[in-house]
Amino acid sequence: MKKIKGLLLLGMMAVAMFALTGCGKTTVNLNKYITIRCEGYDSLGTASFTFDYEAFEKDYSGKIKLSTKDSNEMKMLVLMSGESSEELLLDMCVSQSLDQAKNLSNGDTITLKWNCEDEMASEYFNCKLNYSDITYTVSGLTEVEKFNPFDYVEVSFSETEPYIHATITPNYDQQEMQYIRFTADKEDHLCNGDTITITASISGSVDTFVENYGVVISETERTYTVEDMPHYATDVAEIPADIMDAMSAKGEEVFRAYVASNWSKPENLISVTYIGNYFLSSKPLETEVWGRNKTFWTENYLYLIYKITATNPDPEETIEFYYYINYADIEIQPDGTCSVDINSYTAPDTGWFATEIFKVGNYTYVGYANLETLKQNKVTERINDYEYTSSVQE
Repeated sequence: MKKIKGLLLLGMMAVAMFALTGCGKTTVNLNKYITIRCEGYDSLGTASFTFDYEAFEKDYSGKIKLSTKDSNEMKMLVLMSGESSEELLLDMCVSQSLDQAKNLSNGDTITLKWNCEDEMASEYFNCKLNYSDITYTVSGLTEVEKFNPFDYVEVSFSETEPYIHATITPNYDQQEMQYIRFTADKEDHLCNGDTITITASISGSVDTFVENYGVVISETERTYTVEDMPHYATDVAEIPADIMDAMSAKGEEVFRAYVASNWSKPENLISVTYIGNYFLSSKPLETEVWGRNKTFWTENYLYLIYKITATNPDPEETIEFYYYINYADIEIQPDGTCSVDINSYTAPDTGWFATEIFKVGNYTYVGYANLETLKQNKVTERINDYEYTSSVQE
């Protein structure tokens, strides 16, 4: 009656003072009451153990008593539990378990380990527990031909770190596979270097499976390592120099094309100077949250920043302002190359509802009048979710 263990212990501690009874402690030999058994098929055997409570009661009846100053208090505690003092000893001070009990093969070694409260047994029951771990060699399991289901299953990985997904694809052309179920301890949000454990088990009765196919599965678990998968860049230094050069050149090209098509006096553009970048990398999450997946979440941003110098027509003066183009979710391949579409970028909106604009006199410019505002809108507002680095010459 494990549920009353705490109650009984509190009751004992509340009982004034405890005194030892008798001249010495009773030695209780626990190992002699344990029997370990194994049954089933070789490689799928199960182990169990029993404790011979009847023999224990017979051997120790009347020899184990609570060590209380007043025997009436002992009677009260025994009455509360409805158990004898021998049963209370086992209930409160003795527990045991097998280190392995499933998927056993002939010749395997298993161990029954004790977990006993020696001090409690000595103080409250005036007895000494004598025990040792019991080692048992598995034998007698029925031997049949072996079938390894992992010979007929493919485990593949897809997507990009940290959203790598594991896919288990059994070959159902093999008849036995129709009755094998595969489960993985983790399938999503995987990274390179992670390991997953896939378990194979028979759907339905093992006896029926053996009867139908004359085999038993020989391997029930296999570990796979995630490797050679792309990942989202977490540092701008991971992006090769030639790709950075191509992206920065693209930004200047985009701005100059906009000027040529939209400025009333394109010749007023004096210079377009690349001054560095802001790189934002998503902070890792300790737990998964809704929306944090490849579809709805951006893992990184690369803002390439340009300083624009131009002549404003009215009032006529030289002005400087800032422009950007942005690349997002930049991937790094296993060989270190970068996967990015140079033509897939965002830039300040130039439509009717553009918000990244400012005016000088009667003229409107797309971009930011100062670098501080650009950084606030694109970087600072995201610092709760992203780490960032800057090479911008401010």
